Amino acid sequence: MGVIAQSLGGRVADPERFPALRTLLARIDAACDPIEVILYGSRARDEATAQSDWDLKIIVADDAPESMLSPLFGWTLQDGSGVHADVSVTRLSDFQADLKVANSAASHIVDDGILLFR
Repeated sequence: MGVIAQSLGGRVADPERFPALRTLLARIDAACDPIEVILYGSRARDEATAQSDWDLKIIVADDAPESMLSPLFGWTLQDGSGVHADVSVTRLSDFQADLKVANSAASHIVDDGILLFR
């Protein structure tokens, strides 16, 4: 089990559990070559309402292009995917460093995040 899976307390799900994400996850795979994709927020906690979006954190290699880290890149991935999603990308080393910082985005993501395996 990898460092991220351990940080998530072993919460791992087959992405087929979330069929609404099929198109978006295919786009993420094609565009990002992700190391990991983490679902977090209300959908991961099973507290979603009809108005809830999908929160996805994409972990990429440290040598990924800077352009992938742009909020616009995440928006472009989700646009037209059939779901409203907040998609953000971070490099592996940055995510791991943030895990050690209290109240960082990474520390909150691991509280309720689910690692989606392909």
